[in-house]
Amino acid sequence: MENQLITLLRIKTAYLGSFVKDKLEEHGFEVFFTNEGLTLGEKYDPREVLLKVKAGQSEKAIATLLQLHKEFDLDEIRDMGEIKQLKKILVPVKISDCCFDLCEYAIGLASRQNAEVKILYVYPDPTFADSQKSTTSWEKIVNMQLKEAFDKAQLKLVEFSKELKARIPKELMRSVKVHYRMLKGTPVNVITESCKRYKPDVVVMGTRQDKEGNGEFCGKTLMKVIENTQYPVLGVPEGAKFKSKAKINVMYATDFYESDNSSLNKLLEILKSYDKKIYCVHIATKNDLSLQKKIDELNTFLKSDYPDVDITCVSTESESVPKGLDDFIESHDIDLISLSKQKHSAFYRMFHSDLVEAMVSSKKIPMLIFPV
Repeated sequence: MENQLITLLRIKTAYLGSFVKDKLEEHGFEVFFTNEGLTLGEKYDPREVLLKVKAGQSEKAIATLLQLHKEFDLDEIRDMGEIKQLKKILVPVKISDCCFDLCEYAIGLASRQNAEVKILYVYPDPTFADSQKSTTSWEKIVNMQLKEAFDKAQLKLVEFSKELKARIPKELMRSVKVHYRMLKGTPVNVITESCKRYKPDVVVMGTRQDKEGNGEFCGKTLMKVIENTQYPVLGVPEGAKFKSKAKINVMYATDFYESDNSSLNKLLEILKSYDKKIYCVHIATKNDLSLQKKIDELNTFLKSDYPDVDITCVSTESESVPKGLDDFIESHDIDLISLSKQKHSAFYRMFHSDLVEAMVSSKKIPMLIFPV
């Protein structure tokens, strides 16, 4: 009974959900957002979330909610600047031992970004592979399966929240607003639809490769999310730790596309609070007489448009792009790799073939991919 969740409020406005959650947590309540999805054929309504608390706290939480109604015009919460100013980080998880480091990484990032973290637990739909039947007895079986899966997922999410608090330093947890959200379905569909609703500044996902389907989402899920969302995706290798360094070294892989300018602007916005050195790196695998001219032109542009940023374009020769990047990472103590989702780019094609993923995983270096 202690870990059962009780619905307090149905919410269709993200700002209202954030506001009510914050107010309840100020009074010591832990808040969760879920969808129901317990009936045959029911689909997730992206406009609606259910705000829940643990059953043992429900009576006091209801009394607090009623008091909030008296003190605030909840219809006007969307206009409160304090809520709008927070950046948003979405962290999709399956909830396994692998995801605690991932969540700690995201929370550490949020602490430097004035951001909130939404941990999205994606649990499987037990009826996904079943053939459609319309008999009354079949519908009863399906509803039982859905309810059982939903109840187990709620319990797992509550236990996860406890464990996360136990593993992450209290000072760090207190410095960041953490939301918990639970949705059923296929990971790619749930994550991309959640991005459309939540509009995150960055999506943080693991890069784990697991052919057995254990642990967190596999590399194929990460790639499909990158393909289908229009928001930056930060791939974090298993075991990577958030580094709160005085200065970080960033490698932006470039093929001299026009989209680099837009991606660099987004990169600088995400890294605004950091002292940083950014290398725009081009790996040359063949002799190109026009290469130096491109580098000089880009450096002139960078100096003009980003005079206050320590950023420079360099080229390095290598027998292959992966080896060239690998050598540059090693020699320049790179903390973060970044590139644009430009399908014709050699860097992106290489990433799509999992070569960069394997390279990054071995060195535990996160990779930030921008849509173009």
